[in-house]
Amino acid sequence: MQDRINYETVFDASDPLYGRVFLEKSLTRISESQPIECQDNIEFHLRLFINGEDKGRFHDGTWTDRRWTTGQISLNLTPGDEVDWVNVEVPEKWAAFVKGLRNGNHNIKIEFYGGKGTYGSEGSGYAKCQKKLAEGSFTLNKSGEMTSGKLKTLPVAKKKDAALEAEMIKAIKARGWQNEAPIKVVIVEPDWRIVRNSFGVILRKEINTNVILKKTDGTCRLTDISFERPYQGGSNYGATIVYGVGMKDLPFDCDAVR
Repeated sequence: MQDRINYETVFDASDPLYGRVFLEKSLTRISESQPIECQDNIEFHLRLFINGEDKGRFHDGTWTDRRWTTGQISLNLTPGDEVDWVNVEVPEKWAAFVKGLRNGNHNIKIEFYGGKGTYGSEGSGYAKCQKKLAEGSFTLNKSGEMTSGKLKTLPVAKKKDAALEAEMIKAIKARGWQNEAPIKVVIVEPDWRIVRNSFGVILRKEINTNVILKKTDGTCRLTDISFERPYQGGSNYGATIVYGVGMKDLPFDCDAVR
């Protein structure tokens, strides 16, 4: 027997905030009972209500796996969490709505609709396909601007190599970035990956990391950076250089860097 769970219904603006959608059947299965032009659906959209006022469509998306019966809505991410492709731009849209609210408590309701035509206009011929399948509500307490806490724990290193980490720091500094410098590299893959072209010819090897950068104002942030070593024939590879910089930009507690 499972203990009864008391759900939280009041959240601060800075709290991590996620919603779960539970459907009896997948979006595709639900659409099977609709007109032919509505069938084989994987589309959904969210509608937002604040204090009873309809704010319209909040997000359009797809569930590409036709078997899914559950999904997650990620409004305000936990520091260190990454947005998935279903929720791309959702945290930014949510932050924009919250920023425009006055301080105090606000009733929030989100409705989940399935049906083809999500990406069309609301007056399109697909309007008959769209059906409300779930909804949820909570109270949001805004007492100031949304602020995310600083990360205080380094990612777990999948590979530890002090000499390689030093090379990576040197490679970042060689890029000549202004106003910040690398102070810690954490390798988040167990080893280098060999990259080949469509003919199987080796081009380079790559590896991914998380890097702590310290700014000139004394604050730190975490970002993701990949490195490469160009292939030079035989078993030889070139020097370690920066290959790409990812989308992470998370405040990090400088004192937590060891």
